[in-house]
Amino acid sequence: MPPENSGDKRGALRDSEERFKLLVESVRHYAIFMLSPSGHVLTWNAGAERFKGYKAHEIIGQHFSRFYPPEALASGLPEHELKVATATGAFEDEGWRLRKDGSLFWANVVITALRDAQGELVGFAEVTRDMTQRRGHEEELRLSEERFRLLVEGVADYAIFMLDPNGRVATWNTGAERIKGYTAGEIIGRHFSVFYPEEARESRWPEHELQVAAEKGSFTDIGWRLRKDGTTFWASVTLTALRDDTGRLIGYAKLTRDLTEAKRIEAIEIADRQREEILEAERSARMTAQRATRLKDEFLATLSHELRTPLSAILGWTQLLLRGATPKGPEEQKRAIEVIDRNARAQVQLIDDLLDLSRIMTGKLRLDLHQISFSSVVEAAVDSAKPAAEAKGIRLKTISGAGQDVVSGDSARLQQVVWNLLTNAIKFTPKGGQVQVLLQRVNSHLELNVSDTGIGIPASYLPHVFDRFSQKDTSTTRAFGGLGLGLAICKQLVELHGGVITAASEGEGMGATFSVQLPLSIVRLDDRSAPRIHPTAETQPGEMLSLPRLDGVHVFAVDDESDARELLRTVLADQGAKVTSFASAEDALAALKTTKPTVLVCDVGMPKMDGYQLIRKLRADESRSDRIPALALTAFARAEDRKRSLIAGYQAHLAKPFDVGELILVVADLVGR
Repeated sequence: MPPENSGDKRGALRDSEERFKLLVESVRHYAIFMLSPSGHVLTWNAGAERFKGYKAHEIIGQHFSRFYPPEALASGLPEHELKVATATGAFEDEGWRLRKDGSLFWANVVITALRDAQGELVGFAEVTRDMTQRRGHEEELRLSEERFRLLVEGVADYAIFMLDPNGRVATWNTGAERIKGYTAGEIIGRHFSVFYPEEARESRWPEHELQVAAEKGSFTDIGWRLRKDGTTFWASVTLTALRDDTGRLIGYAKLTRDLTEAKRIEAIEIADRQREEILEAERSARMTAQRATRLKDEFLATLSHELRTPLSAILGWTQLLLRGATPKGPEEQKRAIEVIDRNARAQVQLIDDLLDLSRIMTGKLRLDLHQISFSSVVEAAVDSAKPAAEAKGIRLKTISGAGQDVVSGDSARLQQVVWNLLTNAIKFTPKGGQVQVLLQRVNSHLELNVSDTGIGIPASYLPHVFDRFSQKDTSTTRAFGGLGLGLAICKQLVELHGGVITAASEGEGMGATFSVQLPLSIVRLDDRSAPRIHPTAETQPGEMLSLPRLDGVHVFAVDDESDARELLRTVLADQGAKVTSFASAEDALAALKTTKPTVLVCDVGMPKMDGYQLIRKLRADESRSDRIPALALTAFARAEDRKRSLIAGYQAHLAKPFDVGELILVVADLVGR
């Protein structure tokens, strides 16, 4: 009769075996499997599936020799491994193995013979590890060591020399002298860029090679290089960074091979084929260039029209005012000023659209993301578009079913999208028509539909409606203005928010619908949401702001343009400031040696010495505790221009054309008013 605890022991053994089996099958960094005595696969773990690509049912029962490349099979390597493992108990090797898809990987393989209690062979256990990455590192090290061996031995068929960390030649071998024509005495100490054609030096290609080699360890290239006599040769170049034991860069090893003859032979062999390809490329390039020229001419014509139209109104009214032909009565005079202001703002909007598109296409536009109520954004945009709709007698209808649903977005940019869609709909809808705004939740998205009863979109033009500078009508008789940028900007902004924008129309005269889908955020907002303003909204003529006085403030105003100086003097003096104007940075610096103003307002773009140089000189002579507040005033309006101004030493940056109220507020803030 078996002992009472024999069942417990058998259960524990089964549990142990089950845990061991689970452990093996779960390992993913090693391929672990068993083979029969004849080499057929009996088991298969997750690591084996990951390395080799086979699922268990695809490989179990197959001979393990299918993991070996043809040359290994031809040499009988699989049978040899089993034979050695059987005789010695184990076999270990490194070599190439095959995956299911036919690709190779470098493997470390250990095969262990498995025997029962009587010593009979019952199979083999194979453990495989993917060592491809390590072998790649070893191969790179081997190649690096080979380059240095060639350097030491002075191979005559290669130009092999060393550079110091700054790229100046430190050593020179006979191969370098033969290929490049310089003796060691002529070239050591000179910068290696002397070997590059002028266009490569102008593009700073040599410095690029050093940078890449320093960052990645080496750099390889094929291209034209210069000999001492000015002739060029086709070269294969390898540049390797040299570091000491601490990792400090101590220089570079450069290996150059003259491939001119090989390139000549290659050029002869492919000349006929290349000639036909060149002809075809030329034909294609000619057609592309013609299309690009046409599009460019159309855009420039449109841009000229859109800029000249408001300029015409501005110049016309200003000439009337300058000639003394002042409109009769204060109302007429006010209307003239409003026309000038409105058209100037229209020009600013055109420039802003161009800059927005440039920032988007170059990846320099940054979104200020927050959890926001999209319904509030839509409501603010609708409010700003209502006056335009009412002026045309268009009914603007809003239906919102989004409640307090939240999206992650930039409130100002999303308002820009909605406002653009609304103004487009109003623009292309005739008097007495209707524009409908529908906001609703659809599954995990918020969907905004802006529909109109306007002129519609032809089916042939619908695929191009979001293209840059795209307009259905580019003729001189077109009924609607604009640069064709608004919808392109909308598309880019929506996609930056992870959304989708589409357009639909049943044809000309049938109206159009633009749909925006934005992903919902899981965050909820409370009912207290700050009021939002449309990003392009500015203080309109007639709106009175309570602006701070600048009594007792002495302003140095620097601008090379006399009209700009006079405008600054008038605006700031009207607020009580004392203004001293300068036409150049040099004059301002001379005055700063004897007089300390309360604040400096300086243009950036000036001849001889610009605003950046002025502020650097001023800051260099000041103590940190006694600095004069400074405002950079410039027509350079990009984000990087603002950053450059602040880095140079200005405390604020204001882009031209500026809002008068904003200028006064910025100056007041700088002086603590």
